[in-house]
Amino acid sequence: MRGAFSGAAAVNAHRKSRLFFNKALARLIFIDETSTNTKLTGWCAKGQRYRTHAPFGKWRTQTFIAGLRCHGLTAPFIVDAPMNRLIFEAWIETQLAPTLSKGDVVVLDNVGFHKSERAAQLIKQRGAWLLFLPAYSPAQDLTAKTCCTNLRCNNKGIERVCRSFLH
Repeated sequence: MRGAFSGAAAVNAHRKSRLFFNKALARLIFIDETSTNTKLTGWCAKGQRYRTHAPFGKWRTQTFIAGLRCHGLTAPFIVDAPMNRLIFEAWIETQLAPTLSKGDVVVLDNVGFHKSERAAQLIKQRGAWLLFLPAYSPAQDLTAKTCCTNLRCNNKGIERVCRSFLH
């Protein structure tokens, strides 16, 4: 009798925790950006100058920024320039802030322009929270730790790591 009760209680607790996490996950928004540029490099014969044309008539950097929620992208934005504080603040104000609800958590990495007071103010005005990820450190990277440990343990560590990935 007691086992059946504890099983039902466990099922009920599991249902409650799933409901909580479903609501909590929907509130997380991970912000990231990536960029590409059209500066082309190449090789030519020794003593010759490498010549090429600039795509679209000039060299450019394009940046894509968006928020990622558990159900998809939010506030996608492409800008024809490298990311900086002013562009980031404009993106927050015009694209991200209108999609925020009270209780949302905006997760950012530690790029300097993410730490803008204006951006923080715009997000907090919507009732959302800011959460900065810890600074990247190879010492905290699980993959790097695993590989380094394998390499230190054995002089033939590189071969062993390569074999483990290939098989």
